[in-house]
Parts: sequence; structure tokens; C-alpha cells
Amino acid sequence: MSILQLWKNRNQILEGIKNSIFKKEDIEEVARERMAICEKNECGSYDTKGEGCAMPGIQPPCCNKLTGGCGCKLSFATRVLAKECPKGYWNAVMSEEEEDLFKSKIAGQ
Repeated sequence: MSILQLWKNRNQILEGIKNSIFKKEDIEEVARERMAICEKNECGSYDTKGEGCAMPGIQPPCCNKLTGGCGCKLSFATRVLAKECPKGYWNAVMSEEEEDLFKSKIAGQ
């Protein structure tokens, strides 16, 4: 993954990290469902060795970029509500705009 791609996806990366640390049951449910799909490995991109992770040193499993995946660490990617599987196996729960609005309303309470 290039620096430009990292910068473009920084909000989703940070959200995935935050949601993996500060767990909320609704997000965990989404993450479990998504991870179960990934673990079936029907798409061939579930990487337990880390060979196709976007950044060196990422702890697998990741979505193997060498087989058409995004290269993301799956424990983070599955917790981003606005992210969808690059191969179409699971969809975004909400758009990035909806997610931003949702976060701003929560912060305003």
C-alpha cells in the first residue's frame, strides 16, 4: 500500500484500530459476521501468513493484496462500518457520510 493510499484510508484505518480497542457490542457483532465470512476463505484472500498484507509487520490474518484483496488487517477492517469487502463478500453497513454524521451526533450528546 502506498503512502497516498494510506493517507486516503487513514480515517478507516484509525476507526478500525479504535473499534478494536474500545469495543461496542453492535460493532463486534458486525465484525464477527464479517470475520466468519473471511475465515471460510471462499475468495482465496484470507492470509494467515501475512504474505499479502499491505504493510510489513502487520499481524495476520489480513486480506491478501496479492490475490485481489485490500491488504488490510482483518481484525481492523471488519470493524469499520463504512468498509466493504473488496471482493464483494460483505457490504458496508453505512456510507462514510452517514458514519461521519452518526459520529458527530454521538459527540454532540
